[in-house]
Amino acid sequence: MSALRRTAVLAAVLLLSPAAFADSVSTQAQVLIEQGKAGDALQLLDKHLGKNPQDAEARFMRGLALVRLDRNKDAIRVFADLTRDYPQLPEPYNNLAVLYAAQGDYDKAREALEAALATHPSYATAHENLGDIYAALAGAAYNRALALDESNQMLRRKLSLINQLDSSAAPAVAPKAQPAPATAPAVAAPTTAVQTSTPPAADAETRAAVQRAIDAWTGAWSKQDLNAYFAAYADTFTPEAGLSRSAWEAQRRDRIGKPRRIRVAARDLQFNAVNDKQVQVSFRQEYESDTFADVTAKALDMVLTAGGWKIAREYTR
Repeated sequence: MSALRRTAVLAAVLLLSPAAFADSVSTQAQVLIEQGKAGDALQLLDKHLGKNPQDAEARFMRGLALVRLDRNKDAIRVFADLTRDYPQLPEPYNNLAVLYAAQGDYDKAREALEAALATHPSYATAHENLGDIYAALAGAAYNRALALDESNQMLRRKLSLINQLDSSAAPAVAPKAQPAPATAPAVAAPTTAVQTSTPPAADAETRAAVQRAIDAWTGAWSKQDLNAYFAAYADTFTPEAGLSRSAWEAQRRDRIGKPRRIRVAARDLQFNAVNDKQVQVSFRQEYESDTFADVTAKALDMVLTAGGWKIAREYTR
């Protein structure tokens, strides 16, 4: 199955209709995007967000402008930040799924769509896209199986069915230059203000202790030592994307245990003290395994427990 074609099927939901936004700046930005002036829209939104950083609608529209400018990595950061700050909104999760699918990372796309449905079970677009992701995952699995057993005719028939689904869906996709209407509800403006002040830097002793805890965490991950890896997390740790603790642990066991080798490093760490027992750490995470490699902007909320510094929250910026 063609990952590019599957991305095209999903990309039809990237833009919302003008009626979805009551905010005039967001509406003006969308009009500019529809006119092919995504750069102008981005400038307008950046100016507005400089004075109104909590505006969820404008941040969402900024992500769409970045997509039109082919700045997908930047768009991923925008939508990921929205899922962290406003986890009740399903649309940012959905658009993250679109962008992850464009990269061929169907596992992350699936997680994002499941998170969208956890917040909004009646979100029809996410249900449809999740079906597309499962089809893409099935196609990839059938292709791998067929490479190992070329004589298996049942596999060929299954792969043919998946490809037929893919081909029948493709003609219905609007061209990239034309926005498609969304079935999703409007993005609601958050009622809770976002804390935008920067916490003070942590002292040297605290930084050193937190650094050791993070080194132990990345070391356990790299060694695929699951007991030590999970020991790095606090009892109060709550996974992102709406996952339960048990579901998250099962997912992590699969992802850490499956590769033949893993290397994880945390670079350029920045420590900000929230209080004496809480520190936020942001850094560049470098991940490499025998099948996949990436670099992401990461953040950890660390808390001081009886067992030392532990991870209370983990998210991608």
